[in-house]
Amino acid sequence: MSDYIISVRNKKGNGFGDEPGRATYLAVAENASEISIREHSLSMSTFVKEIIHSQQQDIIFFIHGYNNSIDVVLNRHRKLKEGFQQVGYTGELITFAWPSGDNSLMYLEDRHDAKKTALELVNSCIKLVAAQQSKNCTINIHLLGHSTGAYVISEAFADADTTSKTADVNWTVSQILLISGDVSSDSMSEERGLSIYRHCNRLTNYYNPYDSALALSNIKRAGFKNRVGRVGLPAQAPEKAVDVNCGAYYDSEKDQLEVEVGNHSHSWYFYSETWFEDAFYTIKGDMNRNVIPTRQKDSNGHLQLATSVKINANN
Repeated sequence: MSDYIISVRNKKGNGFGDEPGRATYLAVAENASEISIREHSLSMSTFVKEIIHSQQQDIIFFIHGYNNSIDVVLNRHRKLKEGFQQVGYTGELITFAWPSGDNSLMYLEDRHDAKKTALELVNSCIKLVAAQQSKNCTINIHLLGHSTGAYVISEAFADADTTSKTADVNWTVSQILLISGDVSSDSMSEERGLSIYRHCNRLTNYYNPYDSALALSNIKRAGFKNRVGRVGLPAQAPEKAVDVNCGAYYDSEKDQLEVEVGNHSHSWYFYSETWFEDAFYTIKGDMNRNVIPTRQKDSNGHLQLATSVKINANN
């Protein structure tokens, strides 16, 4: 099977640069070590036909974070695809590749490019697939945002509500999952996050208090408020928003988590079988948030990712 990617980066030779560009639809061969525009690009209609192959299915759109070269994006995509398949997920995974450099000092510029291209997540991805609903095909669309990918989602939904051609269309996604979310916690209140909550059935925020990349002391984020991926959702979040504290799990399992790419405390989700199991339960949506077996409650009754859990979500 191919690796499906929608890139809104500028074209640079036979590959991609780090600036905003028009949407390119890609089906990358599984054995390909890099993305080739000549070999892997498809027309929009062919791309849609390839990913819509059943009458009922789940599709996860993955939105990556900042400081991700196109090679890292492909690596992230394949780690997610492998991890979800191992716990029983049979739907599609599509990565939304937005302009993001490979230099950690470009953090603020990356956020600017993320905001510029955010609406393309709705227009070139979500609406494109959601339109297939009118063709006797039931599709559950889910979003998974890592790091600044959470910011892209937030900006995309806010922009869509102020643009007539999207605001006037009744569109929604099923589940939104945030990991290491790089948006301020207070921006996810019911009032300030109105657009994102209006267009989803449930939002699950996985946060890690040990996330050093989201620390206020990090020089790249001087002046920024506490991030939702480090401190969790605000008290004013709506009922459809779910917090899962991953701190105890990370602290006890970090030595067993072999993180190959990225900051360990910020990127461990891609290498955790327990997190993949929990995410799959969440995407399936069959269970109440409080009885998902990969979770437990702390002494205050708050949900947290359980330690040493080995359960196959497909059973």
